[in-house]
Amino acid sequence: MNVFVDTCIVNRLLDLEESRPDDKWEEDRKYLMKLQGGPVASGMITLFINPSVMLQVKATKEPERRKALTVKAESLKFTEFNMTVFPFHFPVHFLSDAQTAELELLCAEHPGLRRDEKILADSAFNKDIDVLLTTDRLLAQLRQLGKVRIMLPKELWEYCQLREG
Repeated sequence: MNVFVDTCIVNRLLDLEESRPDDKWEEDRKYLMKLQGGPVASGMITLFINPSVMLQVKATKEPERRKALTVKAESLKFTEFNMTVFPFHFPVHFLSDAQTAELELLCAEHPGLRRDEKILADSAFNKDIDVLLTTDRLLAQLRQLGKVRIMLPKELWEYCQLREG
């Protein structure tokens, strides 16, 4: 299963050893650790990033964190798939009219997702991606965009358990 990781997942992967008094943080941490030790380690899941994720990582203001995030991101599999939602890098793929309309409708219904438009396009319209993994609860409420399922770490873990069983 090919899983595109949102930039927030790269941040969480970097901070897996860090415990915080936040139930959502702890839930994400617990299931990311399970995913890494199980489906990722076994090869059932391959984690992907692309140029848009790297752009967000490289925009991190603190130099030490930026360097650590870059190393973590570069440890994941890279896909060149990159939709032309600004900003973009070559090689690029052009949005179809239907894809543009789908994104516009989505962002009109959920204005808070406008900031994630690039990640949504890069994951949802990539024929090789099955799941967009995120810790963004608003984004995860969508459940699906195009053929790509949108999941939180716990949901992906449970989905993997069902597939194994």
